[in-house]
Amino acid sequence: METVAADRAILDAFDEALCIVEPSGALRSMNRAAERLTGYREGELRGQPFFPRVLAPDADDFEPSSPSLHGRQGLSLRIRRKDGPTLDVRCEIDPLSGNGDGGSLLKLRSLDGPNEPDALDETTKKLETIFGGMVDGLVVINEAGDILLFSRGAEKLFGYRAEEALGRNVKLLMPSPYREAHDRYLAAYRRTGVKKIIGVGQEVVGRRKDGTTFPMYLSIGEIWLEGTRYFVGVTHDLTRLKRAEDRLLTLSAAVEQSPIAVMITNKDGEIEYVNSRFASLTGYPPHELIGRNPRMLQSKRTEGDQYRRLWESIRAGVEWRGQIQDRRKDGELYWASEIVTPLRDANGGITHYLAMQQDITEQKRDKEALFESEQRFRQIADMAGDWLWEQDQDGRYTYSSSAVEDVLGMTPDEILGKSYLDLFAKESAEDAVLKSSPSPIALRRAFHRVVNHYRHKNDGDVFTESTGAPIFDEGGRLVKWRGVDHDITSRKKFEDALRVRNRAIESVPIGIAVWDAQAPRVPNIYVNPALSRITGFTREELLGHSLHLLRGPETDPAALEEIRNAIVHRTSCQVVVKFYRKDGVSFWDELSISPVANEAGRITHFVSVHADISDRRRVEENRHELEIAKQIQLSLLPNAPLRTPHMEIAGICVPATHVGGDYFDYFENSGVIDIVIADVSGHSVGAALIMTEVRSTLRAETRKATNALSGPAELLHDLNELLHEDLTAADLFITMFYCRFLPRTRTLQYANAGQNPPLLLRAEGAVCVQLDADGLVLGVLRAVEFKEGGLELAAGDKLLFYTDGITEAQNRQGDFFGLERLSAAFMQHRSLSPRDLIKAVLADVRAFRGEAPASDDVAMVVAQVC
Repeated sequence: METVAADRAILDAFDEALCIVEPSGALRSMNRAAERLTGYREGELRGQPFFPRVLAPDADDFEPSSPSLHGRQGLSLRIRRKDGPTLDVRCEIDPLSGNGDGGSLLKLRSLDGPNEPDALDETTKKLETIFGGMVDGLVVINEAGDILLFSRGAEKLFGYRAEEALGRNVKLLMPSPYREAHDRYLAAYRRTGVKKIIGVGQEVVGRRKDGTTFPMYLSIGEIWLEGTRYFVGVTHDLTRLKRAEDRLLTLSAAVEQSPIAVMITNKDGEIEYVNSRFASLTGYPPHELIGRNPRMLQSKRTEGDQYRRLWESIRAGVEWRGQIQDRRKDGELYWASEIVTPLRDANGGITHYLAMQQDITEQKRDKEALFESEQRFRQIADMAGDWLWEQDQDGRYTYSSSAVEDVLGMTPDEILGKSYLDLFAKESAEDAVLKSSPSPIALRRAFHRVVNHYRHKNDGDVFTESTGAPIFDEGGRLVKWRGVDHDITSRKKFEDALRVRNRAIESVPIGIAVWDAQAPRVPNIYVNPALSRITGFTREELLGHSLHLLRGPETDPAALEEIRNAIVHRTSCQVVVKFYRKDGVSFWDELSISPVANEAGRITHFVSVHADISDRRRVEENRHELEIAKQIQLSLLPNAPLRTPHMEIAGICVPATHVGGDYFDYFENSGVIDIVIADVSGHSVGAALIMTEVRSTLRAETRKATNALSGPAELLHDLNELLHEDLTAADLFITMFYCRFLPRTRTLQYANAGQNPPLLLRAEGAVCVQLDADGLVLGVLRAVEFKEGGLELAAGDKLLFYTDGITEAQNRQGDFFGLERLSAAFMQHRSLSPRDLIKAVLADVRAFRGEAPASDDVAMVVAQVC
């Protein structure tokens, strides 16, 4: 009898006439729709041969034969109702097992009903009316894949007019390989019922009429109309979104990989972001800088007035530029050329400050070393080929050696009487005039190895090192200047290029190594500091060794073989391989290897570039795990409202992040209605699997014969006993509110395990009442006893079940939505259906929260007594 009752409860959930018959042909169960169609009550036919009782004879003296129940088939039959009239019906027979020994399901549909509009045409008209003005495309197809509806949004998206698309297979909207696989997928789904994309939105590629492809988001739903299945697809063009994402990723990568150190602070000077170059420059990892003030980097060598002027400038909205000396984490001082710029919002208000630093320590040291070196040189160079000169008190040439022709391309006569400023390049002369400090001539002091920028007679740039000294008479009066210029044009260009190259290689955040391709095992002959930071080995430990130093137990042999082949065949290669640092910790290396040839074309070296992408791999793996947990969670929730003659129930779950921990369920069982709302701690695959176990255990417990009349308190007690060991092992717990509605007496029984008490709003009530009962959360202790409450409900009464993601929603000011606002919203929208009431309350919560992000998951269930 329990099986029959279960069959009846399931069959009554469908609007079409359904019967279950035994292999012998005897009726086991039929739903209300079948009772209305045949005129018989289930009790009148149960256990009796179904077809001999209901089939109408073809003639007065001929009894019809019963149809075969073996195999899936569709038949047109004539039946005689209990009250006498005959009906022509369509009967579809589906065996409940492969060989039919489990009985068969009969679907009966009257063919004698009044002429009604075709359900598909009616549905199509409604869909066109509702979705015709949408930018997104709407496409309806049949089981064969033929297009039956093509909205205006779809016309704009795919470039086909509706008349061009209607009747054609939907795969004309798909590029390869989706086009070739589509018919096989539909056939497999009709055969097995296994869903892959139906009911699940995903990113795919669409194909326009002109053959171009574009990214789009596709959601597919399944509908049944008069026994026929159709598929509804909604498409959204992702082209602009993808372009914006690509641009954002490019900009983010440009900042993160920039050789310039970048720091961003808020208006109060608290650091909110630093790139990897800033971290390497200061020696602090990013997490030690975030939230701190930049003054932690200050040295005592930079004047306090300079910092004061800096802040006065940027707070006034003016960019500041200058050189400062800061201190690294290890105490070492460094010089930086810094630019600080205010960042403004759309209204022009300053929200952040952007600081960019470039390490100029080496330049400072070079300059100091150059100055010290110049002091050791003689007053006048006596080297052959140098340009010797004399100038008067005002810096005008009175003598020049013939070497000036080799240096500037001018004869001595051409420069006599001219000032040294007349021979400078234009920008160099302007700089000399604009300098705030007096020149060596004005100071009447000797100068050594000053770099001058001259303009050659043929307009070429000439750089010299100039050393000079004043000549005084016996009275101490300046008579003239005597000096020498040494042409350093070629050397300076080479040194500048070499310095830039070396500084660039030494400062980049990615690892770079040079291998000797002609030595055994191709050892490293150069490694930059970044490679030492990535691997944990010092430069000395890496030099003379090859990549074998980084291998470990999980290093992919195939990747090593690819590297080995590149070395043997003197070719480039790019691989992602797991290597190991000096401390044994593994990391993922995005490795690029390029051969370097000499002038004769012979490969003499290899250059390898190493990028640590471990964080990116971990993010990708975590994202995949969270996606699995999300799919598990969403599969547990009811996919539609529950409507019975006694109660209407709807629910929703909105995760705050990729996956949530909230859960709800409602179902009809043995004539009663069960409602549950719960919150599983944690946001992971483990929490999602525990939620699956909770749902399965809960439903199994409610269907036990011994628990058919058990109260919610007893069910929570049993559930805690069954789940305690698994929850303890997983270090998780569950809060849950469980209630049972008895339609016959309109009684609500309930028990609570630490969950928010639901709200009751009577049909004529003016206030909300909380339903609460004492109870500990599930999974903490064994043998917990729960308090059970009960009350009688009336038609029109409403119940609101919710998790703390509703009441604890916060706005930008830190205010909570709270129980008082929730109660007010509940009463304000009391006239709406359960589904619309949920939408209205969620809209109120979002409006209250504004731009503030959701901090917790939201689950809500609304039940209305009919």
